[in-house]
Amino acid sequence: MSTGRRRDPKSALRMPASIGSDIAGSMPGDLGPVRRIADVWSEVVGEGLARVAQPARIARDGTLIVHAADASWVHALTLEERTILRKLGERMAGDGPPAIKVEIGPISVPAETVEHPPIVIQPAAQARADELTKTTADPGLKAALNRAIATSLSRPKTP
Repeated sequence: MSTGRRRDPKSALRMPASIGSDIAGSMPGDLGPVRRIADVWSEVVGEGLARVAQPARIARDGTLIVHAADASWVHALTLEERTILRKLGERMAGDGPPAIKVEIGPISVPAETVEHPPIVIQPAAQARADELTKTTADPGLKAALNRAIATSLSRPKTP
C-alpha cells in the first residue's frame, strides 16, 4: 500500500559518511601495489603499449595481472615479460611483482581530443558521387551514399 509520498531516487544513492569511510577502509589490500605499478607503467612499457595494456590487479601469489586490448597485445607482453619484470623491479626499488600474467580484459582508454578540420566537398568528388549513386532507388540510401562517397573522395590524402 502506498503512503502517497514518493522518495527522491537520489536519496537512495547518498550514504552516511561513516558508511562511506567504512567502505573506503575495506578496499582490498592489493590495490596499493597496483596503483604503484600503474604510476610507473607507461615508463616501463612505453606510452604506446600503455594505451593497450594496463595493470589490473595482483593475484594471491603476487603475480601482476595485466589486461590487454586483444590477443596480439597479450602475446607481445608475454614475450616482453622478463624485461617488464626487471624494469618494474628497478622502478619499484626491488618491490616489483614476481611474475606477470596477461589476459584480454577491459582497459581505460583516454579520450583523445583530436580536432579534424571540416571537409570541403570538392566539385569533382560530388560529380563522381552523383555518378556512382544515380541507379540507387531508395532516396534516403542514395543521399547517405552520395554524402559518404563525396566526403571520402574530398578527404585529404594521408601519406
